Amino acid sequence: MSYLREIMHRLRERSGASESGREPTGVAYSPLSERVLEEHLHSYRQCLKSCSDAMLPYEWAWLEDHLATLQLSSGQGSMQKVLGGPQRVADLLRETRCFQAEVRGELERRGLEHGNRTAPLAAQEHAWELSNPAIRLEWGIEPAEPPSG
Repeated sequence: MSYLREIMHRLRERSGASESGREPTGVAYSPLSERVLEEHLHSYRQCLKSCSDAMLPYEWAWLEDHLATLQLSSGQGSMQKVLGGPQRVADLLRETRCFQAEVRGELERRGLEHGNRTAPLAAQEHAWELSNPAIRLEWGIEPAEPPSG
């Protein structure tokens, strides 16, 4: 049971949903429109383009993990509720599959393969957000740039 609790916690953090199933702003969730999805995809593409070759396999593995967790939650009413309901889960699944297609395309453009998972993932961090130096090292990702200022 603690495994399910951990999954629910990770999904809640990833989605930004609160226990009540509402967005952090307190506004009820509305379905993901095509326009909003395309905005998310545009931002995601920009992030992928700035990724190093070593970051892309990490991102692929991160998305696979995220997708598996969402698929598990799609069949669990209590998990759906935590994430904002069945429509929210369906939209997150749809968006994640679109993101996965973007990573696949970027890997192909660079002549890379996603390969098999080789190291741990940071549950809340995409490749370009990865802050854990040990995980970065295990994936072959260059150390993060120190904050300028």
